[in-house]
Amino acid sequence: MSEEKIHPMVRDHEVFLAAGVYDALSAKLAERAGFRNVVLTGFGVAASLIGEPDFGILTQTQILDTAWRVINAVNIPVVVDGDTGYGGALNVMRMVEELIRMGARGVLLEDQTWPKRCGHMKNKSVVTMEDHIAKIEAAVEARGDAPFVITARTDARDPLGLDEAIRRGKAYKEAGANMIFIEAPKSVEELKRIAAEVPGPLVVNNIEGGQTPILPLKEIRELGFISVGYVLSGLFAAAKALSDTYEYLIEHGDTFGIQDKMMTFDEFTKMIGLEEKYHLDEKFKP
Repeated sequence: MSEEKIHPMVRDHEVFLAAGVYDALSAKLAERAGFRNVVLTGFGVAASLIGEPDFGILTQTQILDTAWRVINAVNIPVVVDGDTGYGGALNVMRMVEELIRMGARGVLLEDQTWPKRCGHMKNKSVVTMEDHIAKIEAAVEARGDAPFVITARTDARDPLGLDEAIRRGKAYKEAGANMIFIEAPKSVEELKRIAAEVPGPLVVNNIEGGQTPILPLKEIRELGFISVGYVLSGLFAAAKALSDTYEYLIEHGDTFGIQDKMMTFDEFTKMIGLEEKYHLDEKFKP
């Protein structure tokens, strides 16, 4: 199966910018802004759905449930953060089959031990390379001929070093992964080594305050990365906006001084499709 058939994100000589989303509303806003694809982030779902850190507390059922809502809210490809697959190879197969049934366009699978944690948190550990290869092979078998991207992520950089992360990246590509994601490189020099030694297409995550240096897209393209995820930018911005709004409201008892920072009622209801619902309501009135 060719990369072109698998996913329109995967093209030569371009860098594709992916927005991280965490619910149906954030996905709709990303689509409205013009993003061609989005990534459903486990970090964001854990925070928004259960109010917990990305620390292995979220379940497969919760991420699949959220994925269904997001996929049905937008008309652009959705790639889902599958964490470790939430178990062994059979759990990975179930996840891939469910995601394909609901219309997802890809999954990210990482090689951390369970319970996992965000790739930019401390004290990570990873399973053996062979264990994760088995999960990738299971995902490939479950996918069959579906237009579905399997991104293999390794978190080996922190606990085992960059050499081991690169070794795993090569092995995961050989196992059938379409895209390779080495999480949390710590410098431009490390990014260069990854791009030079690991077969692509390659993914890089840009997390504000994280371990990986954030570079302009032109530099990322020149290094050789094809997909750049700003996976937590929207979540962090939304959390700051909510925090500021609630604090202002507590202090002042009204929102007069911050209404210029809000969507209007009409803008918001238009964005979520109220006019279409008005028309349908009229059409089907008895």
